[in-house]
This record gives sequence, structure tokens and C-alpha cells, in this order.
Amino acid sequence: MKTLDQSKKSDEELMLAYYAGDNNSVELLYNRYYLKVFNKCLSFVKNADDAFDLTQDIFMKAFTKKNAFKGHSKFSTWLYAISFNHCVTMQKKQLKSKTEPFELMTFYYADDNDLFTLEEQKEREEQELKLYKALDEIPEQDKKLLELKYHNNYSVQDIQTELKISKSAIKMRLMRARQKVGKYYYSAI
Repeated sequence: MKTLDQSKKSDEELMLAYYAGDNNSVELLYNRYYLKVFNKCLSFVKNADDAFDLTQDIFMKAFTKKNAFKGHSKFSTWLYAISFNHCVTMQKKQLKSKTEPFELMTFYYADDNDLFTLEEQKEREEQELKLYKALDEIPEQDKKLLELKYHNNYSVQDIQTELKISKSAIKMRLMRARQKVGKYYYSAI
């Protein structure tokens, strides 16, 4: 009978009950919001296993700090903010840990394929293919600039001499070209 009464309580009332020591209220909140949080995570990582792990992390974060929910907003809004922020943080960490496309660009011109296992070579080839597909998506002017910098190993000074544009313009164009390639490279993942 008590569970039936609890299931009718608002989210905020359940959190207050949890803070008062009623651990059953956490289970009710978890059941109410699990799918919403899971789907939010899935929209970020596109992988059910990773989304499940993120969902568990988010609920642990939400319920391990006593009195973290202050009641200034609805519980669902508070939990959504935790979910969104946690997913964004994890996504940033993953992007930082991925090899940058331009590290790959200089890496692929080295002739050291015999140093890698078949699996590593296959992964390198897949990354190289994604890089070339990304390069095909950007304007020819940007591609030429990147080729001078990464394929021909030109310094900014060398590029300035070749293209007759200022160093600051070269640096800005290189940054924008790298961003464009990165956008296409990571969208192919």
C-alpha cells in the first residue's frame, strides 16, 4: 500500500523522501526517468552500450550527492541538465582522445606500414579513407593550403612566399580549413 502511495508522489516529493532516508523513492525516480535519460545519452553516443553506461553514471551522479537537488527547478529539468552536461563532457573527452585528422595526414606520408599489425594497418587505412573523403568535401583553395602545410611540410613563411598572403591570413585560413575537415571527418565516424 505504501508503494502505491509513493508512486503518486511528485518527483520533488520523492527527492525529499530520499533525502529523509527513503531509498525506495530513488527506485521510483529511476524507473520514471530511465528511458528519457537513456534516449538522451543515445542521441549523443549512438551506441546502446555506451548510452547505458552514461545513463548509470548520470543516475549515480544525481543520487550520490545528498541534497544536490535544491528544488529551484523541476526535478526533470535538473536531471536533464545533469544528463546533457555529462554527455557533452564525455563527448569532449572522446574527441580529444581521437587522433586529429592532420596528425593522420602527416603520419600517412611516412612509409612505415611494416611496423604495424594487420589490424592496425586496417584501422589506419580506414582513417585515411575518412580523411580523404573529408578533404574532398572542402573547397579547393582550402585543400591546397592544407596540402602545402601537411603534405609538402611548408612552414607558414613558405606558404606566405608561395601564395603571397599575410601570415595572419594563412594561420586563420589553416585553422578554418582544419575545422572544416574535422567536421566532415568526425561526421563520418
